[in-house]
Amino acid sequence: MPNTPADPGLRPLAAVAFLLSFALLLYELLLTRLFAVVLFADFAHLALALALCGIAAGALAQHLRPTLVPEQGLLPRLAMLSLVQAAVTLCAVVAVLHFPVLKEFETPPEGYQDRSMIKDSLLNGWWFAALLPMLAAPFGVAGLVFAGLFQRRKEQITRLYAADLLGAAAGAAVFLPVLGVLAGPDVVFVILAACGVSAVLAARAGGAPLALPVLVTLASLGLTGVSLSTDVLKIRRAAGFAENEVIATQWTPLTRLSVLEKPGHVYMLLDNTSASEVVRSKADVAMHARGANRSIVWQLVHPPAHGAILAASAGPDVAVAQSYGHSHIEAVDIASEIFEIVATRWPDNDVNPYTHGDTVRVHSDGRAAILRSTVPYDVIQMVHANLWSSAGLLSNVWSPALLETQEAFIDYFDHLSPDGMLSFGKGSQTDEIVRACAAALLARGEKAPWHDIAYLEGGSRVLLARPRAWTAEEHDALVAIAGKYGLKLTLDPADDRRTPAWNKLMGERAMTDDHPWQDSPEIVAGALKDAWNHASGESEQPLAVLWRSIVVQCAVVVGSGLLLLALPWALKGRTEVAGLAGAGPALLYVACLGYGYLAVETVLIHSLVLFVGHPTYAITVVVLAMLVSSGIGSLFAERVPVARLGVVLAAVVVLGAIQAFLVPPLLYGYALTWSLFARCLVTGVLLVPLGFAMGMPFPVGMRALPDAGRPLVPWAWAVNAWMSVVASLGTVLVARMWGYTPGFLVALGAYALAGVLSGAMARVRTR
Repeated sequence: MPNTPADPGLRPLAAVAFLLSFALLLYELLLTRLFAVVLFADFAHLALALALCGIAAGALAQHLRPTLVPEQGLLPRLAMLSLVQAAVTLCAVVAVLHFPVLKEFETPPEGYQDRSMIKDSLLNGWWFAALLPMLAAPFGVAGLVFAGLFQRRKEQITRLYAADLLGAAAGAAVFLPVLGVLAGPDVVFVILAACGVSAVLAARAGGAPLALPVLVTLASLGLTGVSLSTDVLKIRRAAGFAENEVIATQWTPLTRLSVLEKPGHVYMLLDNTSASEVVRSKADVAMHARGANRSIVWQLVHPPAHGAILAASAGPDVAVAQSYGHSHIEAVDIASEIFEIVATRWPDNDVNPYTHGDTVRVHSDGRAAILRSTVPYDVIQMVHANLWSSAGLLSNVWSPALLETQEAFIDYFDHLSPDGMLSFGKGSQTDEIVRACAAALLARGEKAPWHDIAYLEGGSRVLLARPRAWTAEEHDALVAIAGKYGLKLTLDPADDRRTPAWNKLMGERAMTDDHPWQDSPEIVAGALKDAWNHASGESEQPLAVLWRSIVVQCAVVVGSGLLLLALPWALKGRTEVAGLAGAGPALLYVACLGYGYLAVETVLIHSLVLFVGHPTYAITVVVLAMLVSSGIGSLFAERVPVARLGVVLAAVVVLGAIQAFLVPPLLYGYALTWSLFARCLVTGVLLVPLGFAMGMPFPVGMRALPDAGRPLVPWAWAVNAWMSVVASLGTVLVARMWGYTPGFLVALGAYALAGVLSGAMARVRTR
């Protein structure tokens, strides 16, 4: 007979759920960091798909073979599976570090733009295919454990589901602090220790032998202690370049910073595809000053101007500004640990931008730093902010190009002095920035924004814009300086009216915060068609890096969906569900919950990242607050009558709409200047009501399921996890084509449909 809630046997079961969920989330987050170094940063998002698909596969295994987690001997089996999870996790991390998934260049590239455009041919498909199932294995073991727990203790699912959510919340909470003291790969020892403790508790409560669980636990704790003073596991292969060129590394919660020496040059690498050169001599500064996008703006303003340089990294842009006599510079970067490395590693360098002048180092997202500034700037500059590092992609996955939207340029203009100037350059993508800048000027009431914008093209592309029209003297100075760089004015602020070049540039939609992509349904369809042609060998044109990641995720979603949905139906006569009626609507109900939960989280992170001020903190705060409050909601769910399930889902829809559409404007309007701690705290507190409500529909639905439907629980858990994978990809695709508001409406629609189906669980019956 199943234990009752008062049975002390619930405690070890809840402890196992908590510890394995804690270990699993740490492993998932660790994969995102390792992927950013040994693969490409955009593949870091594949970790989420692997996690949820692995969980779904494990749950499916329990559905097809219920004896994997049996009723009799449940605790000894959980102890064994905890040790299995530890073993496969260690194997997966070692495989990530050692498998030659990406080839190295036969001849190292001279410039790091080459590495950021690595062709698909560098990816070894066979090794990559061999790696993916190994990485998914720990998630599969955990999925099996949770499906078995929920099936065998359905009456206690509110508490077990709460332990699952709270364990994941604890993993999210400790990940950043752990990465602050351990090198990335060594985090696996903390994961192994959690699995070991889980095995000890389950074995002790179930009367199983304790020797092996205790040994694993002690060994893991010992290795964790050793890794506090030295790196135990090391990166052996990084994407596209040899590790023997790296002379020093430092892992941070956001990125791996590496110092790489080449003849005549020193670079600071962020992960493996973003690099910034360290200037060590006046000749280095002069070389960078030859770049028009770095230097023109500083020649057009009188020193000493107060400037902000976004994505300052190792500081070449700051050094160029200082070379023109501008000393009061704010260097802004979300991976600002690089400032301290440059300052302390080369303290005697007389052109070091972080030890000379009065440079202010700002640890923040670029736009968030501008929003919180109380002093106007004479110059706001950004030169090729590289979003292909892990640091950039943490922002890019939720809110790409928020530095370059119409609302962003309104913020920049609002924080310029009356005679201030913006300087932005991003290669071929500068056209999109010009459109956003022009849209911002129109939104601010400018009748003729073409008088405020200068767009230079030639060897490079540079946007220069003022909050007012250029004077004749300023225009003449611009023409003279641009001529030295061989640049021409594509948009000339001296033109009296809109020109054909202006009309052509402005013929497309400007990016906004809600729709920060230039994609349309046609563009997305074309990109997917190109991907298919490339995969089938009909085209040798390499895929864009981002679309390569999206295509891989699409393949994972479709492949796992066929497995999770088709296989159980094909084998239905051999499972315990064969005699159940009403299973379809019940599975659709849990599918809606799986999609809605992750889609809501995605949009909330997007809407709050600027308020919190740093994408890493925003993701951590939102995920942590949602998991904790949902765990508490699950505990409370045992008091909610099954008949009120529809009311709970209606509350989720209402609270979600309030959180997405009403709360962010209030926060940005009244609390933007608060301290980081206060902003994180108020964000977390305001998310509690929504997270609390979202934690109840799944356990209440499982309570509503009649005892005859118990065999359906593992399959329901599998479908719920798979739909979360669909949500992680679907929300991004919807947002790319139509914007985040439609993406959020789809998420709320999923919860509304779940409300319509709220009675389906109770209607499952024996045929």
